[in-house]
Amino acid sequence: MNKHKIIILPANIEILAEENESLKNALTENGVEFEFPCGGIGVCKRCIVRIIKSNGLEVKSLACQLKIDEDLVVEIPNREQKHEILTEGIERQVILDPLVKKVYIDLPPPSLEDNRDDWNRVVGKRGVNANLKLLRELPEKLRKNNFKATLVIASGRVIAVESEDTSEKLLGMAFDIGTTTIVGYLIDLKTGREIARVSSLNPQTKYGADVISRIIYAFQSAEGLEKLHKEVVNELNNIIEKAVNKTGYKPEDVYAITVAGNTTMLHLFLKIQPGYLAQAPYVPVITDPVIVDADDINIKINPAGKVYTFPNVAGFVGGDTVAAALASEMDKANELKLLIDIGTNGEIVLGTKGRLLACSTAAGPAFEGVQISCGMRGASGAIDHVYMGEEYKYTVIGGVLPRGIAGSGLTDAVAELLKTGILDKNGRILKPEEIKSEPGKKYRDRIVRINGILSFVIAQNTATGKPIYISQKDVREFQLAKGAIAAGIEVLLKTYGAKVEDIDEVFLAGAFGNYLNPASACKVGLIPQELEGKMRGIGNAAGAGSKLAMLSEKEYERAIILSQKIHYIELSSHPDFKDIFFSKLGFL
Repeated sequence: MNKHKIIILPANIEILAEENESLKNALTENGVEFEFPCGGIGVCKRCIVRIIKSNGLEVKSLACQLKIDEDLVVEIPNREQKHEILTEGIERQVILDPLVKKVYIDLPPPSLEDNRDDWNRVVGKRGVNANLKLLRELPEKLRKNNFKATLVIASGRVIAVESEDTSEKLLGMAFDIGTTTIVGYLIDLKTGREIARVSSLNPQTKYGADVISRIIYAFQSAEGLEKLHKEVVNELNNIIEKAVNKTGYKPEDVYAITVAGNTTMLHLFLKIQPGYLAQAPYVPVITDPVIVDADDINIKINPAGKVYTFPNVAGFVGGDTVAAALASEMDKANELKLLIDIGTNGEIVLGTKGRLLACSTAAGPAFEGVQISCGMRGASGAIDHVYMGEEYKYTVIGGVLPRGIAGSGLTDAVAELLKTGILDKNGRILKPEEIKSEPGKKYRDRIVRINGILSFVIAQNTATGKPIYISQKDVREFQLAKGAIAAGIEVLLKTYGAKVEDIDEVFLAGAFGNYLNPASACKVGLIPQELEGKMRGIGNAAGAGSKLAMLSEKEYERAIILSQKIHYIELSSHPDFKDIFFSKLGFL
């Protein structure tokens, strides 16, 4: 088969592609970093590149749709952004009792009078199981330092024997694997102190911005699951390497990792086929926690190291939600609490220590900037807040010229357009001549048609030289997203037999919740108006829960019990969901 030479600008990388291969596949297979938020089906229009053909003709094309039939020069747009990844989360103190411990021993050597076997000399009693690898190494390790050694213990079992006093080197790494980002926390398990923190984008995004795209890729492609698994494992290894390098330790000094993530992310991490999550009745392979040897999934820590995953609740309520509920102690609440983590899916938990309900709403990617004309993630250059009072103002992450608008900025903008009368209760952007309110009349000149669609211009002076705006189509996407979350909340309340005013506190987890203006969230109907003064941002609660489990065996066991207490409500089969959802699309 013919191969074609592809030169990638501005990096000036040269790759080879097969005849009729898609440009998307050629880029991903050769490690060229470029995101395909919709998974390559051509919907999001975010993978536009400039193509220079051999005859000098220049065209723009979607990389995911272009089939290669000749040598090409491809110019990828420069999208270097400093992503603001949320790493801070709710903190609470626990008694230090880590998942992995070390005990230094100084034993009397064997003698004719005391000729016990080496293993029973170490553990002090008979009948305690040991793994074969440990037994093969045991005699030399004990005799190397005259029976002075360090035992590594997990779940009450000796998992390794080290021939020196290594008791001061005991690290753990707590991870939150998000659909978009990954955060790792390096913890000294002797003191309980966090000593390093590293975050990155999830490299799986090149195969799709949302979990459904990745599930389909893993299920339909023979190599899909392997690729997605390797992407996340390699990135965890990179994060571990960076974290230990910051502190002077080595990866071998890490003996355990905890992993929180949604059900899909945990399946992909463990290389378990997630394909049936996308098909009714949306069944995962496993919801129980999984404890495996790090070597089994190629995690580069101590050879004896263990990996502990969080339990899932259901197909679309995963270990990250359990970790967030653990961090916020919903299982100890006397008063009714509401936990909301808004992303592509919105996970919602409602309840007290006596009863907990959860659901997942397909909010779509609007809150993360996907399928929004000028949308982007919460990165440097993203407009995160908009104000339309006596003055027109907006703020930008990083304090730089804006490049787009983040989900929190979109929520503010829609709320402000409602308040000024530019947007009606059905979500229609009014034409300039239709605006009757005095506040709205001040901003009539910002209402224009862009690509034939009525739009409101948010910013003119931008990093790209093009206006940042919200179109009528964007408002409709927003209505679908906020309607799904609002409907999920109402269904849980109805199932619980409670009213909005019964809710004592609302926990907003995740990056979107961290930036969200509560007043705007209530104005647009994302969250009930009565809860405006009850909201509390708890940051990366999934990461906080992952750290708690690393620090305390009891907290890990508590997470398992908590997951079993949460009763999952499948919204797609709920008789009232559709009607409630449609009732939430408009604005009050």
